[in-house]
Amino acid sequence: MPLRFDQLDHKEFQDCTSVGMTEHEVIELAQAFRLYGFWSINLDTGLFLATPDVYRIFDMQSEDGRMNLVEFREHIHPDDLPILMECFERCSSQKQSYHMIYRVKRGADWKFVRTVGKFREKPGTSGEIVGITYEFFERLRTAAFADSDD
Repeated sequence: MPLRFDQLDHKEFQDCTSVGMTEHEVIELAQAFRLYGFWSINLDTGLFLATPDVYRIFDMQSEDGRMNLVEFREHIHPDDLPILMECFERCSSQKQSYHMIYRVKRGADWKFVRTVGKFREKPGTSGEIVGITYEFFERLRTAAFADSDD
């Protein structure tokens, strides 16, 4: 599986307000019909925090948002784990961003997920890695609707 390291700096920020949307609406739409989790790893303490969708993606139980790294690793395909660990290492040591598509256990089978992460400076510390992880799903012609909560 090819591995690509990218810098996000060269990408132009798309200002959602230029089309009349709020940041909250962008996040709401991104999460509306797929699991889309957010996470951070403190490089000094190793503390790995994750939102509930990350736990759902990895079929793990969440108690307080602290991700158990040993259990997390057990859910990743053994062929993909070394590359994912390399992503974390390069991201933190070289202050880069990355994305990776890899396999995660789904019962007896495997599903594909994508993780996008970046190094973030954090004053007084070695920094942190922050990112998103979301599931890929079969490309089918699909329509889904959700009632408005308003």
